[in-house]
Amino acid sequence: MPNPGTSRKAQRTLGTSLAAIGLAAAATLGAATPGHASAAISCSGWGHSNKDGGSGYSNGTYALKAGPYAACGNTGQTYSGTYLYYHCYIVNDYGNTWTYARISGTSTEGWFSDANLSNGGAVAHC
Repeated sequence: MPNPGTSRKAQRTLGTSLAAIGLAAAATLGAATPGHASAAISCSGWGHSNKDGGSGYSNGTYALKAGPYAACGNTGQTYSGTYLYYHCYIVNDYGNTWTYARISGTSTEGWFSDANLSNGGAVAHC
């Protein structure tokens, strides 16, 4: 369970660092680990639920995605200042953090890159 006194960014940095250490250890032991270029992206099967009470705004014109990758199909569109309700977040195979969100006043939901959110996205992991 995350330490409530630790920032979300610090928690993610620690998690990413630990994941990198694990990958390095696996490579040292001879285990096959896919590189970023060979990582197979999947736009479906990413579990999510409404675990987060947070919200924020889109930093610009961006699409909500069917999966947590830019290459996934679009499920909706935002513009600068679009208000979003956060459900939860994940870190994809490239180490990028994505939040599952719903556009306020609609039933339109999808994955949104945290880099495009006003306040960094959801704090509850999916």
